[in-house]
Amino acid sequence: MLNRQKIGLALLALFLAAIFFRLGVWQLDRAQLLQELAKPQQEKAVVELLSIAKPNQALSTDALSRIVKFRGNFIANLQAPNQEDVNGKKSTWSVGVFQITGSGKIAVVRGFQGNMKLNETKEIEIEIVGRLTPSQINNKFGEVRSGVLPRIDSALLLSDYGSDFFDGYVIARSELPESGLMKVPSPQPVLKVAGFYWQHISYVIVWWLMGLLTLALPFLRSRSAER
Repeated sequence: MLNRQKIGLALLALFLAAIFFRLGVWQLDRAQLLQELAKPQQEKAVVELLSIAKPNQALSTDALSRIVKFRGNFIANLQAPNQEDVNGKKSTWSVGVFQITGSGKIAVVRGFQGNMKLNETKEIEIEIVGRLTPSQINNKFGEVRSGVLPRIDSALLLSDYGSDFFDGYVIARSELPESGLMKVPSPQPVLKVAGFYWQHISYVIVWWLMGLLTLALPFLRSRSAER
């Protein structure tokens, strides 16, 4: 009877130790994932916008932050004040309403707002290459003015420019022919995982120590019984 209790206790200790070991491996994997995501991510190839997105449809996960290209004409130019770039500097951006040839419309950040008058002629087809970005949720500018966007969101353009808008907007890297505006930088977003590297490593140590303690408990109990 005593041997059965010892065997049962040993098996229970092995079972719990295996669980603690697996939890430690899980935290170690998350720590390694954090290190991998901290490295520069390889940019995906440029794709046609129409191959990954459609008008009046929400952007898919695969389409977010992709570098896309499309052709057509600008039908309007607006201003988006109080926009913050990657360096934390706030400025006014020039945002064009772009009619894609044979498809819908999309908002395009053409660059930092300048003093020049931008060309809106439909005689020359323009090619845009830029990063596809989700629509802004919060207003950057509270005052309502004609030709001014409180936030860059296609939903704000429907009343003035009709339907068939693509979800999100594009931060242009290039225009052919060029507008002459200084482009707004659009670095590839960094993926994030909850927690910090050393936090996960500390969890690894805790779980594995608990596993070792669980394995040692049967021996400690038997010694205590002998005494």
